[in-house]
Amino acid sequence: MTAEDNKLILSSIRALQGEITSSLRSVSVELREKKIVWQCLFDSDATEDDFELMSVACAEVIADYDWGYGLEEIIKYVPAPEDMKHLKNLIYLRHEQNYYK
Repeated sequence: MTAEDNKLILSSIRALQGEITSSLRSVSVELREKKIVWQCLFDSDATEDDFELMSVACAEVIADYDWGYGLEEIIKYVPAPEDMKHLKNLIYLRHEQNYYK
């Protein structure tokens, strides 16, 4: 893990404090060149308000970086128990193993 990964992980954890809703299944991030990729995967009951909370958290992350960095925000529905594909750094993962077979 690089120093850049550590900075991105810590920034993401800070940005998510108090923003996670029950419909959020996972958040993962990675740095590609000078672009931060922020991915949030939601269960089928997610609302526009849930999406907005994650967009605000994403803005908190990009605010920790210089103007030269870009941002790609990926927000999608992946209903449980469908498999999720995460980016390099998994920041949040909802506990589901006892609920779905």
